[in-house]
Amino acid sequence: MKNREINVDRSFPLISIVIPAYNEEQNISSCLDALIKQKTNRKFEVIVVDNNSSDKTAEVASSYQGQLNLRVASEKQKGRGSARWRGFREASGAIILSTDADGSVPEYWVEKLLSIFVDEIRISAVTGTCKITDNYFLTNALFNFFQPFSMKIYKIFFGHYWLNGFNFAIRRAAYIESGGFDPRLNVQEDIDLSFKVSRVGRIKFMPDLSVTVSGRRFKKGLISGTVSYIKTFVSYFWLRRNVVYLDDPR
Repeated sequence: MKNREINVDRSFPLISIVIPAYNEEQNISSCLDALIKQKTNRKFEVIVVDNNSSDKTAEVASSYQGQLNLRVASEKQKGRGSARWRGFREASGAIILSTDADGSVPEYWVEKLLSIFVDEIRISAVTGTCKITDNYFLTNALFNFFQPFSMKIYKIFFGHYWLNGFNFAIRRAAYIESGGFDPRLNVQEDIDLSFKVSRVGRIKFMPDLSVTVSGRRFKKGLISGTVSYIKTFVSYFWLRRNVVYLDDPR
């Protein structure tokens, strides 16, 4: 049954933040610095999942253990699904937040996401948007306009918002009940989770909560980068192909 009450505990003594990372030694510091700057009194743990990196991602992340309640988990099976699955399996919090290693969250990110679960006990998950600032001006502007717009179009077609891996939070109980991430998926793992979660509860959209992410996927142009995601979506959800793949830049 949709929209039923899943968890009425509003205290949330611990929340978890999961960050999958593959060869992110150049970006992981900015991500973790943003978490250090969070304007919150809530206790949170940070789980960085080193997804079989060949660089110093794990070493750089581990250097933050004195500044954050942080641990580095290892997942040898490469892929976005397996990395997120490992991180969520390691998480202890009643609420689990997700972002990416190339992301920089705003200083009230934790508080704004948590406020939804405090105020709306029937919400299972909440997701925000993203923006890019490191590409050509026109690419940045077009992406930053169309990204939240595309989520509203998606909602019209599928009846729920999708959970952006770089910016969402979910009740642990809802995540477990939904079946969680599919570790076999290299891509579309967050949308796959969204379909599952939509069957057990409501997903709320916060269009004004945006995470800054790398625009590296769109270095060859906005259309080219977008088409790669659309192709994998069609292959997995419409053509029902069990194996879909997106190259390593995430």
